[in-house]
Amino acid sequence: MAKEFKTFAQLIELLESRGVLIDATTADCLRRESYYAIINGYKDPFLNKGAMTSSSDDVYKDGTSFRNIYNLFLFDRELRQLTFSYLARAEAVLKNAVVYSFCDKYRAPDAYLNRLNYVRSRDMLVPKAYRGNKNYLHAKNLAELLKTLNDRVSNEQHMRPFVRHYLNKYGAVPLWVLQNDLTFGNICHFYQLQNRGVQNAACKLVNQTANREERLEPIVLLRVIQVLVGFRNICAHDERLYCAEVRGAKFSDMYDLLSRVLPADEMRSLLNDLAGLVGTYQGLINQSVLYDVFHEMNIQVQRALGDS
Repeated sequence: MAKEFKTFAQLIELLESRGVLIDATTADCLRRESYYAIINGYKDPFLNKGAMTSSSDDVYKDGTSFRNIYNLFLFDRELRQLTFSYLARAEAVLKNAVVYSFCDKYRAPDAYLNRLNYVRSRDMLVPKAYRGNKNYLHAKNLAELLKTLNDRVSNEQHMRPFVRHYLNKYGAVPLWVLQNDLTFGNICHFYQLQNRGVQNAACKLVNQTANREERLEPIVLLRVIQVLVGFRNICAHDERLYCAEVRGAKFSDMYDLLSRVLPADEMRSLLNDLAGLVGTYQGLINQSVLYDVFHEMNIQVQRALGDS
């Protein structure tokens, strides 16, 4: 049975009945933000899990205030904004590397619309742990990708002005023009469906951008793209980030994969930004809670604090 609608006053009453301390700003916060987004999204570190084994309702740790939970909510919002800016940079690098590598091999402007320029199911790149039906996945991903690509250059409802302009002026829209109208997820599927020559070329370009000498294997780049796509979408859709997990990767894993794409100076900048954010919220969020929920990134943050 769905829960009944509650007014702001009733929501505050509910929090108080569960032992959460409120203050004069609680009502204003609830008017600005969703109760569900704040409480259901960020209550976990403040719950008394032991006491909840014998209770049908949430039981909070002694001394928990609404402000504690709200500050964690605000922290996560700023963490998303900060992280998104770096993920957007990585997205640009990865999209450009994949598109450039394809266009360098297939010079025809509309080569990306030709099914023959994609691998067969047996050659599609998948994670090593993949145990699903590869034939089905290949057919599904290729059909969806080709439909998306065709829609972008032929469907008036989906056609962006710059695409229409290029199509009207030159008669065809090359992939290096269309890439700005493709999502990170589109590029992920596109990369999976390329032959090893294109994938190796993309890996080489990514390495050059990141100034890394260690060889980047196509299967590793697939992992990088898939995980970063997931974290990018979390940030873009205002979902909870601090404890998020994408394909088994936590925040620190995302950081490690991001370092395969962005050069060292940008990664140092990210670490310093993370350290600054943690420092800003010290004293606003209980320190043990702050470091417990972010333990995966503690090493990186501490290193950044030491270098700054």
